[in-house]
Amino acid sequence: MRAFFVLLLGLLASTAQGQEAWTVYRNAACGYAVEYPAAGFDITETDTGLTLIEQDAAGQIDIYCATNAERRSPAGFEQVLAGAERIREITYSRNGRSWLAVSGYYQADQARGDDLIFYAKFMFSPDLSQLSAFEASYPAGERQRFDAIVERMEDSLTAPRAAD
Repeated sequence: MRAFFVLLLGLLASTAQGQEAWTVYRNAACGYAVEYPAAGFDITETDTGLTLIEQDAAGQIDIYCATNAERRSPAGFEQVLAGAERIREITYSRNGRSWLAVSGYYQADQARGDDLIFYAKFMFSPDLSQLSAFEASYPAGERQRFDAIVERMEDSLTAPRAAD
C-alpha cells in the first residue's frame, strides 16, 4: 500500500513539473490564445505570434494569426495547402465548420537529409475572415515526443475574433 502512495506522489510531482513548463500565449491584436511548451525552446515574438525553435534545432513551432482574405472554408483552405510546394504529402486531415487539422511530410530538406513531419491546426473566426494557427515541424524520429506537444497545443488553440 505504501508503494502505491509513493508511486502516486511521484506521478503527481512529474505532472506538476510538466505543467510548469507550459505557458499561455495570448495575442490581443488577433484575439486568440494557445498553450505552448516554454522550456527547451528559443522563442521569438512576431506581430502575429511566436516562433519556437528547439535549442538543439530538432523541431520548430510557429504560432500565428492571418487574414483569410478569400474567406475560404476549412475544407477550401485544405485544398490550398494540398497544393503547396513545401508539402510533399498530407497523411492526415480532419476539419469542421471552424477548424482544420492536417499532418504529413514536408519536401525533403537536402541540408538536413531527413524527413520532416508537420502538423498544423487552424481555427477560423466565425465570419471566416481570420484564422489562428500553429504549425509544428520535426524529424520523424521525434514523433512520439512531439505528438504529446501537438495534442496539448491543439486542445488549447482558440479561434481569433472576426476582422474589424
